[in-house]
Formats: sequence, C-alpha cells, structure tokens
Amino acid sequence: MIYNIVLDPYSVLRKDYRNMIVCPNERFAKTDFILRNPGKYDSLLFGSSRVSQIPMAVLNSKTGGRWYNMSFISGVVAENLEILKLFVKHKVPIRNMMIGLDYFSFQMLPLQNQTRTILYPDTLRDKLKFYYTFLTLEPDSGMLYEVRFDGKSAYYDLEGTGEYDFLKKEENLKLHPEEHDPKFRLPVFVVCANRIPETIAEIREIIAICRENGIGLKFFINPGHASSYLCDNLEFQNRVRTELAALTDFWDFSRPSSITMDNFNYVDIIHYRKKIGSLLVEKMSGGDTKAPKDFGYLVTKENVADYLERSSVEYHALKKKLNPTCLPCGKN
Repeated sequence: MIYNIVLDPYSVLRKDYRNMIVCPNERFAKTDFILRNPGKYDSLLFGSSRVSQIPMAVLNSKTGGRWYNMSFISGVVAENLEILKLFVKHKVPIRNMMIGLDYFSFQMLPLQNQTRTILYPDTLRDKLKFYYTFLTLEPDSGMLYEVRFDGKSAYYDLEGTGEYDFLKKEENLKLHPEEHDPKFRLPVFVVCANRIPETIAEIREIIAICRENGIGLKFFINPGHASSYLCDNLEFQNRVRTELAALTDFWDFSRPSSITMDNFNYVDIIHYRKKIGSLLVEKMSGGDTKAPKDFGYLVTKENVADYLERSSVEYHALKKKLNPTCLPCGKN
C-alpha cells in the first residue's frame, strides 16, 4: 500500500498528473477530471489513442467550442456510451460530441482484466472496490519498458487539452528518417472478431441520448495506415460502413490516400501525426484546407453504395500492388 500511495503508477490515488510515470488509467483520470471541472469544456472528443493526435486548438478554432480530448488506449464505443451516460447523469454541460471510430471498434470488446482500463466507479460500492484494487497492486516490472510520460519521451496534457505528444518518436523521425520506413515493413496483425451488431446498437443509443439532450454529434473513421486497411477484411469494412451510414452521416478517412500511404505521416503503424489530425479537422469543417482531395469523404445513406463500389475496386488494385504482409487474424 505504501508503494502504491507513494508511486501511484496509474495516477489514481493521488491524481498527480504532473509527475506521471507511465500512461495512467485514462478512463478513470479523464472522467474524474471532467466531473471535477464540469464547466471548463463544452465539447468532447472520444476515440482510441489514435484520436489523441487531434489538436484541440484546431477544433476550437474551427468550431468555436471548448474541446477536451477524451480518447484513451484501445477505447471502444461501449466505453464512450457509459461515460456519456455518467456525464448526463451528473449534468455535465455538453454542447458537442465527436467520436473517432476504427474498424477494431466493431471487433473488440472493452479491454478486460486490466487494472489500467477500469472505468470510473460511480457507486459507493464500486468506489471502495476500485480504490482497494489500486491500493493493493503488486509492483509490475513491465512498466520499465513502457513509454515514459516524463516530458522527454512523451508528454501528456491531461489537465489541459487531454492530448499527448510522442516527443521521442517525433525527434527520432527527424534525426533518423532512414530508420522510419523499415518499421512499416513488419507483418500487420488484425482482429477477426465480429461485434458489429453490438457496436451499432451502442452507437444508436449514443445518438438517442445526444438528441434527447441537445448535443451535436459527429462520427468519423480514423485514417489508419494503408497497410492496416489493406490487411483488414474488405467485406467486414463495407458492412461497417453500410450499417453506420444507415444510422448517421460520417466522414471516412480510412480509405487509402496520399496521406495514409505515406509512412512519414505516422509516428508508428498505429498513430498518425498531429499534422494529420489537423488536416482531418480542417476537412470535416469545410472551407479552405490544406488536406488533399483524396483524404476523407462524407458518407451518407444516399451515396454509400456507390462509395463502397469504388472503394472495393480500389482496395483490390492496391492490395495487389502494395502486397502488404498480413498475419492471420486472431480473436481479441
């Protein structure tokens, strides 16, 4: 207990986000921060860690809102729904909400059996269990090999924008650009589970809650690296886009483009760089933008069939041309 109180590796017990060792329990920390500062922001951006690279300054400038980045590692829609319900219950004022989706959003359950991914406890019983869990954690040497949020390797602005910066990765990319391309030649792993019906039901519930509470809502699919896109199952992707379009319009940035096929637009195979996050916001906002024409497309129920037909032709042609190394998919 003394070890956990003094070090508090996941920033739960002392909530000291200025001296974080590794990535905290973001699901708890960010929810707790908003509940303690309900009037500081009026708009929330949800999604996986990819969404952490979308600059709130650009969103604020384009929308006139006060945005906070609620993204967290491997975040999925089920968790976004639970946090939204909690904020509505506690009367947190929300004017706008945006959710960045990935195809794994429709494949993965919320991460389970991991202390760092426990959601915010709302009842007294859950709070007692939650804090007892973090008080009695055994030391984990695996933390020594994680990204350090020490302001040198990475920086987490949890009490400001909610974003974080991959400082060392960005520095290495500039100092050793010749070492960057080889990282993208490694085999690509994808998940093969299917959770489309459950995720669509969760999105439907989020839409209903937002309508009932006057919250503006927008969805987009993240610009994953082209290799990841081409290794995923095309039929699965098209079903996701078809069913999502039946519920709501959304921006699709996942289709291969001059952005997603350039390794230098990514710090690693998963995360795009902040300049891409800025282009994404600009494209969705309309007006003047530096984003290339092939980056991002507004999909609606009226145009989805034609869009998927063109995307499918392109998918097969590019997969044959680029020939990415794809590992057999596995259950999450």
